[in-house]
Amino acid sequence: MSSLRGAVFGAGNMGRHHIRIMSQHPDVELVGIVDPDVERAQALGDQWDAPVFASLEGLPEIDVAIIVTPTQHHADIALPLIEKGVHLLVEKPLADTPETAHKIVNAAKDKGVTLAVGHVERFNPAIKSLSDLSTDPKLISIERLSPYTPRIKDSVVYDLAVHDVDLACWLAQSVPVKVNASGTKVFSDTIDAASTIIQFENGCVATIQTSRATQDKVRRITISEPERYFIADTLRQEVEIKREAEVSYEHGDNDITFTQASIVEIPTLAKGGEPLRLEQDDFYDAVLNKRRPLVSGEDGQRAVELVEQIEQLCNA
Repeated sequence: MSSLRGAVFGAGNMGRHHIRIMSQHPDVELVGIVDPDVERAQALGDQWDAPVFASLEGLPEIDVAIIVTPTQHHADIALPLIEKGVHLLVEKPLADTPETAHKIVNAAKDKGVTLAVGHVERFNPAIKSLSDLSTDPKLISIERLSPYTPRIKDSVVYDLAVHDVDLACWLAQSVPVKVNASGTKVFSDTIDAASTIIQFENGCVATIQTSRATQDKVRRITISEPERYFIADTLRQEVEIKREAEVSYEHGDNDITFTQASIVEIPTLAKGGEPLRLEQDDFYDAVLNKRRPLVSGEDGQRAVELVEQIEQLCNA
């Protein structure tokens, strides 16, 4: 028998995946799909054998909820649920303003509920490998380039760069102390391409290139350390490690010297499964074992604060 009773708020493109995963999870019984578009939600309710509700009213008692609605509605749903003692996984970004993010985080602290934020990139095996292997990052470079998608109404900063400011903080293992950014509008009335530099307290610097004005889809992270250089393709879930290891030796009687200048290592990554499923696994385990989730509410709040700074700099 499942330990937790859960609901998913939002039956859109991302919500349907969360609904599928929750409905199949051994620790959770999906007891509700909530969306004002009842017809859309009902199709998923029929598929995954779950009741559908137009709002929070009428929803049976639940232990956990996943909020996958448009960002501007997160607080309106999260705060009443927190007041009821419901543990939450809120899709990124946590909120549409730093002030609202702060309000959600404080409410969760006051009620003692678990608050996780859906920065799913942390569960990508290539990125998890970088976090495990990198010990002394000095320069982090992150590229997230995509073709334009008209259905996305948020700026590229709130839509895409929010992933990477979170990753930069996680990989740098430090606190950001300075942010510089510039951006441009290409296809929409909001920022479509942005370039960001974040300086951290420990001296690490992260550069983030974010664009939805390219024809190619690129997801690439590099980390420079004094002894090693990491290259990760997060689409292919591949990592390379390059390091200098100069070894000179002579061959035969011809006084010819050979030099091996560098070594390339390709670690075998654990294929742990679908990142979104791993994200839910971590959330439910955090609830059941009363521990901090991998991406906490405070992490989500910090990401919102950083992207707000970037957004303002890009629009200056």
